[in-house]
Amino acid sequence: MQLYRALGVIFLILYAAGKLPSLFAWPAGIGDIAIGLLAPAVGYAYARTPCDAVGLVKAWNVFGILDLVVAVTIGFIAAPSLLQPFEVQPSSDLMTVLPMVLIPVYLVPLSILLHLASLAKLHRTTATAPRAAQASA
Repeated sequence: MQLYRALGVIFLILYAAGKLPSLFAWPAGIGDIAIGLLAPAVGYAYARTPCDAVGLVKAWNVFGILDLVVAVTIGFIAAPSLLQPFEVQPSSDLMTVLPMVLIPVYLVPLSILLHLASLAKLHRTTATAPRAAQASA
């Protein structure tokens, strides 16, 4: 599901075009690309050997959520406001207009919910696995 996050390369392209600040584009872009490209590998590892891949899936989900939190935080820091700690040029204003505003307004919450759903399913699966093994023994 999270393969679409590899489109975070858009942040790097917009940085190269002078439309986004490096302070925001690099962490948001690289983090999204990494999570997106690792999604199929993590899914495949879990499909092959679920018990062995639990740690990998947990780490991938936590890193995915952390990446989103960091990107949104840096986006706010790089946006012009009264609370802005320092001026960044260009600012992250581009993220407040269509179509880019759909990323923080729609895709970030969706991505966080997908990560949380994955962690919840993983927790349910690992919690019932020991009981199922004991029942069959």
